Amino acid sequence: MFAFMCCVVVSSLVTVLLFYVYIISTILQIYFAKGRHKAFSSCTFHLTSVVMFHGTLLFTYLRPTSSCSMDTDKMVSAFYTLEIPMVNPLIYSLKNMEVKDDLRNASFPDTSV
Repeated sequence: MFAFMCCVVVSSLVTVLLFYVYIISTILQIYFAKGRHKAFSSCTFHLTSVVMFHGTLLFTYLRPTSSCSMDTDKMVSAFYTLEIPMVNPLIYSLKNMEVKDDLRNASFPDTSV
């Protein structure tokens, strides 16, 4: 069972990382700096969530059994079940605030110039 879980965790992480290598190489081909900045800011929020999720899984399943303790297991399980679901909306709302500001600026342009 342990070997199967390790294969699942590592294969999903490798798949995500390969897609991010492809995405970053595509973003770097964008000519304008503003376009690159927008693309990187969009990817940053998702990558933060992915790193938190997979980091917890890797810590849980790929650590040696000699370093296992009940206190560490409790902390990791609390982080995995409570912190990640609570932080994900916060991470994505930061992006939504930027979108809302851009929409507000487009709808009500500053005409005082």
